[in-house]
Amino acid sequence: MLKSVFILVALATGLLLPQLDAYTFVLRPFLMTLLFFSFLGVNIDREIFARQQLLVAVLLPFIGLLAYWLGGLYNEDLALTLLLMGLAPTAVISPVLAELMHRRAAYMIGAILLTHASFALTVPLLLPYLLGVELVLADLGKLLLTISSTILLPLALAQVLRRWNGEVADRVRRCGPYAFGLFLINVAVASGSLSHYLRYESDTPWSFIWLTAAAITAMVILNFLLGSRIAPPDHAVEGSLALGRKNTMLSIWIALEFINPLVVLGPMLYILGQNVLVAGQILLVAKRDGEVVNQAADA
Repeated sequence: MLKSVFILVALATGLLLPQLDAYTFVLRPFLMTLLFFSFLGVNIDREIFARQQLLVAVLLPFIGLLAYWLGGLYNEDLALTLLLMGLAPTAVISPVLAELMHRRAAYMIGAILLTHASFALTVPLLLPYLLGVELVLADLGKLLLTISSTILLPLALAQVLRRWNGEVADRVRRCGPYAFGLFLINVAVASGSLSHYLRYESDTPWSFIWLTAAAITAMVILNFLLGSRIAPPDHAVEGSLALGRKNTMLSIWIALEFINPLVVLGPMLYILGQNVLVAGQILLVAKRDGEVVNQAADA
């Protein structure tokens, strides 16, 4: 709960300080650092994968394109905003949330790997086409390398460290909680960039902001519900997190690096929506688990 408060403070700080737009260069290295710490806890073997995770990874491009089409009924900025959040992979914090609710964290790790692979392969192909940018093969390769390396390099470094010296890896992992500060900095910088764009570079109407908020809220709810439905039996919570809990930092970086700061509004709103929903989900799961325990004791 305290982390959610810190996130709100970071969002507010960025909105009040549009000068933070000058520091967007920190987003990618900080994102890669966050991914590195998260992947340190990933043990890659066959047991962490399931058919439903692959289904989620395959669904993401279709969800993104459907969201893009619906947003395009209003304008291109809304279309791109919804596209990025539709494509966004599973949040790297989801195994922690699964453990918090006494659910299977290993399922989340498999979902993280497959959905991030889907994102890294899909975005470099979709974005140039949808943005109307003609890329030669070399430029397309550079775009693919930039996006995929942002994900794969931290993953590779984390796995090498785990296999080289598990004791050192455990010591490094203990520093992981402090990396949350980098997440907050990224949120504040991205929020500042959005604030700068809205104040000085855009005449965005309030109708766009309210419509985006409504669309993102609907997307959060639908993602969690759909994820719970396509999950394996007795894994509804894990499935909801796999599709609903998004790596918003990746979307923020893509928006600022390749599109425009206005598109950051989508991930910002999604951060708020998914934190509110997961907080409620934790309380609901705890209540249900408590009722099951009581029924078992009565029996």
